[in-house]
Amino acid sequence: MSDSKLQSLSEIFNNKIFRIPDFQRGYSWEERQLEDFWEDIQNLSPNKIHYIGLLTVEPVNANEVSNIEKWKDDLWLLKKGLSAYYVIDGQQRLTTLIILLHEILCTFSDNEGINYGQKSEWIDRFLYRSYNQLYKSFVFGYEKDNPSDEYFKTKILEQESSAADKYPETLYTANLMFAKEYFKNKLKPLSKEDRETIFDKATNRLKFNYYEIDDSLDVYVTFETMNNRGKDLSHLELLKNRLIYLSTLLDEDDETKGRLRTDINETWKTIYEYLGKNKDNPLDDDDFLFNHWIMYFTYDRSQSDVYAEFLLKKKFTAKNVISGNISIKEIKNYIDSLSKCVKQWFYIFNIQYSNHSDRIKEHIQKLERVGWGAFPPMIMAVFTKETNEDLIWNFLDACERFNFLVFAVSHRSSNTQNSNLYRKTREYYMGQFDIETITADIDSLTDGEDDENYYGWFDLERFKNHIKELFSKNDREGFYSWSGLRYFLYEYELYLQDNANMKVSWEDFNKRKKEDTIEHIYPQSPNDIYWKNRFGHLKPSEKRQYLNSLGNLLLLSRSKNSKLQNYDFDKKKCLLNKDGKEIGYYNGSYSEIEVSKHKEWTPDEIKKRGLLMLKFMEERWKISFDNWNISKEDILFP
Repeated sequence: MSDSKLQSLSEIFNNKIFRIPDFQRGYSWEERQLEDFWEDIQNLSPNKIHYIGLLTVEPVNANEVSNIEKWKDDLWLLKKGLSAYYVIDGQQRLTTLIILLHEILCTFSDNEGINYGQKSEWIDRFLYRSYNQLYKSFVFGYEKDNPSDEYFKTKILEQESSAADKYPETLYTANLMFAKEYFKNKLKPLSKEDRETIFDKATNRLKFNYYEIDDSLDVYVTFETMNNRGKDLSHLELLKNRLIYLSTLLDEDDETKGRLRTDINETWKTIYEYLGKNKDNPLDDDDFLFNHWIMYFTYDRSQSDVYAEFLLKKKFTAKNVISGNISIKEIKNYIDSLSKCVKQWFYIFNIQYSNHSDRIKEHIQKLERVGWGAFPPMIMAVFTKETNEDLIWNFLDACERFNFLVFAVSHRSSNTQNSNLYRKTREYYMGQFDIETITADIDSLTDGEDDENYYGWFDLERFKNHIKELFSKNDREGFYSWSGLRYFLYEYELYLQDNANMKVSWEDFNKRKKEDTIEHIYPQSPNDIYWKNRFGHLKPSEKRQYLNSLGNLLLLSRSKNSKLQNYDFDKKKCLLNKDGKEIGYYNGSYSEIEVSKHKEWTPDEIKKRGLLMLKFMEERWKISFDNWNISKEDILFP
């Protein structure tokens, strides 16, 4: 590198233009980083300077870009004597400063002076310059292939562009808009003098350690090395840089390498668009990359982050390209798969936006409730390859059944059969067998059987022993402590609903505390004479068993006053509240309505309802207690 020196923004932006290259990540600063930045500016005395960090740039050779399409709009600036630079490190701070300057300038009229200069002069210096009063070239911005380019120009700097409708909205563009609104709100209450002071601090008092990279250094390698400070780069961001770097090393003509680079950029535009498509539910970069790696390559669990080790240090390396172990076709196939699969990855976690049938959407929601387990990469593969809704539904049903019976009922370890399922995912995606086969394989893993025994991972004996253990632990809460209770009761509610209007949403049911969601019909404090007459003859241990048996646990449509939970059964079914309105089981959830039809609530009713619920379990998840020689009573009252 050349010698470094501390420079202010005014000194740096002296007949220079800056571009964030296409291999860089987007704008990643969020509220916490903006708060720290704003506090630094507020605390800086007007006559002091503040070190803001490293700014590393690479000079752009005007001759080398003169025939490149994405530079054509800016060549006139280079002909006028301005120098161009790629920003390699420091782009987050630099972008933040430019957004702040733009928002300050927006608060002044066109003819107003700001700190001994006209507004137009500052715009010319830091934001954009006009050509023949028709076109604008931006002093600072993203390279044209960068997904944030058009968004930054049109939405952040508020300039017109013929390509204004061609940008994808991503988590990065959302961060840009958040920063814009953040500074706009901070500046609103400030006086003209205060805004001028902040402008002076931003342009003259904040100092970068400014480096220019020597031609002898590899800009791509430098990027990976330097961008490990601040907010860490995701593996997905590093992979984009790596693939663009490899495209320059391929033994292909310039046009072919250029087309591959364009394809890589388009792929990452698509990835960032879909990962950030639902701003209320942004998807993690590396979760997607990890699950795609499981599907596309051979799964290995030998160490944490092994997928990143594989992608960046074993597979996509300069050594493999130079030695001919990776071809352009292999890279192209890989990025094409990423582009297709990220859309399906989005729909898995935002199924409401998909074009799938209601029953497919419903089964995806069931999987989300019971837990995804090892199935997300397999579902992504199926959604990418299949169009037959019946086959997809059968597959999803097998997945949900496996997760409920193996984990919630059989109480297996959460990583049971993960490696096997991941291996099958890749084999299916690579076309080694069809969806019917993989569905049958999952069913076989769940409850495989032969003429003599069961060999699947569902084990009703384990369920019996687990419930018995829950009744014998110190809290002796039995079914009330069962990890599968919430999901089971909600499925039972849907069964009772039977195509009628929904009374309880999973989102509401799942976010409430257990004590506000699941009620003991025979209460935990049975002090009312009603309960003493019906349960008083039982031993304390027997009372505890009936209290926490499955048949005594009820899904509530809304939270009840804790005092009401201890009332006699008739009052629980229906009573007047303080406003004179009738409340109670009779107009609650479908589960509550079913219970309200009972005239009494005794140990016998608890047993009968429990048996009915276990019969539902048999039918819903296609199991048989008789086949296991286990009575339902032994499960309910171990």
